[in-house]
Amino acid sequence: MALPDFYKPVGGVVAAELFPVGGLASPREMVAGRGVAVPLMDDGSSYEEEFSARDGQVSVLHTLALCSDRKLAAEWFDRDFLRRCAAEGVAAVVETATGEKIVAGWCPRFGFEQALRLQSLRFLSGERPNDSPRVKLTLACRDVSSAFE
Repeated sequence: MALPDFYKPVGGVVAAELFPVGGLASPREMVAGRGVAVPLMDDGSSYEEEFSARDGQVSVLHTLALCSDRKLAAEWFDRDFLRRCAAEGVAAVVETATGEKIVAGWCPRFGFEQALRLQSLRFLSGERPNDSPRVKLTLACRDVSSAFE
């Protein structure tokens, strides 16, 4: 997503690279360019953390939603990629519009055991004449740490 010089970002995700976690021992092994990175649309991608407590135990739900042009997201529709996202999970290096880089799908306590897993892959045709067809990949996991720590 290219941002003009006069644009002041206030949130959102501008880039994300996804890495299947099978065989990864640490986030240092997530080398840029070796994962699945699809160009994202200007709007529609987000990263969320929701802290909650149950029976005195605090956990964090991480949700990464990535939105891309349908024609640019062919890698997301690869059967092997979808199977890996559902079964073993992925970790993501995420860059926010505010310039922060985080790793989602990994935490110090569980490592990659609680990786991001496929929640949905949706095709959206658009509702208005100027809406571009797009796809939205949503991944989620639950662990005990914020990705911003």
